[in-house]
Amino acid sequence: MLQKLIANFVLYFFVIIKLMEFLRDISLKSLNTFGIDAKARFFLELKHESDLNGLTDNIKNSNIFCLGGGSNVLFVNDFDGLVIANNLKGIKIIDSNDDYVTLEVAAGENWHNFVSLTLKNKYYGLENLALIPGKVGGAPIQNIGAYGAEQSEFFVYLKAFDLLDFKLKTFSKEECLFDYRTSVFKNKFKNRYLIINVAYKLSRKPNLNLKYKELEEEVRKIPTINPDPEYIFEAVCRIRQRKLPDPTMIGNAGSFFKNPIIEKAKFNEIKNQYEDFRGFEMPDGRLKVFAAWLIEKCGWKGYREGDAGVHENHSLILVNYGNASGKDILNLSNKIKDSVLEKFDILLEPEVEIVK
Repeated sequence: MLQKLIANFVLYFFVIIKLMEFLRDISLKSLNTFGIDAKARFFLELKHESDLNGLTDNIKNSNIFCLGGGSNVLFVNDFDGLVIANNLKGIKIIDSNDDYVTLEVAAGENWHNFVSLTLKNKYYGLENLALIPGKVGGAPIQNIGAYGAEQSEFFVYLKAFDLLDFKLKTFSKEECLFDYRTSVFKNKFKNRYLIINVAYKLSRKPNLNLKYKELEEEVRKIPTINPDPEYIFEAVCRIRQRKLPDPTMIGNAGSFFKNPIIEKAKFNEIKNQYEDFRGFEMPDGRLKVFAAWLIEKCGWKGYREGDAGVHENHSLILVNYGNASGKDILNLSNKIKDSVLEKFDILLEPEVEIVK
């Protein structure tokens, strides 16, 4: 018995020592979909929730960046601090009845794989959010959305580790302050909390969401098909693969800018000049318009400056053709933003997180 206790103590001590061995000067090129070759001064990969025990004394007063899938980030410089790569895994059912199931998902799980798994188990709701890159932990931070759906519709709560007082905290939906492509974690609590897991409540009964016109048109291409959630999932994947460049082939972070929301008077003013100008009315009467349209009208589609460019098929996507730096991408984005402001008096906001 005593030998077993000693062995367990030695093992525990060894694990803690290993946790304190932060890696130094690690390239982040393979960990961000832009393929930017920035370095982290210190780097730590989290694989198990128990690893958090080794963080407290090692990160006090540190400059910290929590990295998920790297699909929505632009590193402009080397990061002079600690990058924590969240690779926590696991999915479990925490509540279930004949109508709904609530799943608790570790933040390091791949988002698309999670969505695919829900459909295989006949849990419905997330099918419109198929093929969005990144990890589950990034979904509530960004409040990801696509094709008429947002993750906040199914969100129940999340658990996060406070990097200031080293305590676990649970955030309700209301506390997350979800809005269009944002949350409290992109503003007030930016890089303060490391998300551990997220809970989603999904339906056991299909309820198709075809509010988004492009998705409806894709689904109705074959009139004889009676669409189900699996078909919606497949249709969303087809659209995304058709429109968006594969980051494994060409560096990009998807949509670089948010679709701006403008006043109705401004919308009518532009509509009077351009018949093809479109928007979606918001609950408050303002209209959400397409950033891609604004950028294209300013002549940026297909533009290239060195290895930084605007994708030839989608003007909302900035790309790294090989050796662009983060500064190259940022400078190009600023030129685009300035030209849209000058031509349309509309200020574009980045959807991508810019880390300087």
